[in-house]
Formats: sequence, structure tokens, C-alpha cells
Amino acid sequence: MEKFSYLDIVVITVIGLLVFFLVLIGWQLIHQMMKFRPKKYQEIESFSPEKQNDLAVDEDEETRMVAVLMALILANDEQQDKTYCVTKIERIR
Repeated sequence: MEKFSYLDIVVITVIGLLVFFLVLIGWQLIHQMMKFRPKKYQEIESFSPEKQNDLAVDEDEETRMVAVLMALILANDEQQDKTYCVTKIERIR
């Protein structure tokens, strides 16, 4: 096998980068063309407002549960003989 000179390495690197950027430009063009599809295909893939509201409610409930659990962990202060009861969930700034 031949030894490569520094010029060969530079040429290979430049060609590789050009191919890489051409692939990225092609992917971007395809991605932009997807915006101009007929409306019937766009409506199928988009979420309905009801589903988005359900997701927001689920995330909100999950966030509240995580906040309650973290508050209990911090309140426990490594004393395992205590018991706690959550009476209300309130955000304090």
C-alpha cells in the first residue's frame, strides 16, 4: 500500500466535507419540501387540540407528583422513622 502525502489527506478531507455538506443540504431541501405537501396529508399527521390538552394535563399531573415526592425526600432529612401525609399541593416561590 502506498503512503499518503499531506496533500492527499487534505484532498480526501475536503472531498469528504463537500459530500457531507451536500447530503445535509439535500436533507434540508427534502425537509422544506415536506411543508408544501397537500393539506390532507398534513392534517393526518398533526395532533388534534384535544390530544395536546390531554398531554399538557398529564405533564402537569406528573410534574406535581414529582414535586411532591422531591419535597417529601427533602423533608425526610434521612430520618426513616417519620411518616407523612400530603394534604394539599401548593407552589411556594
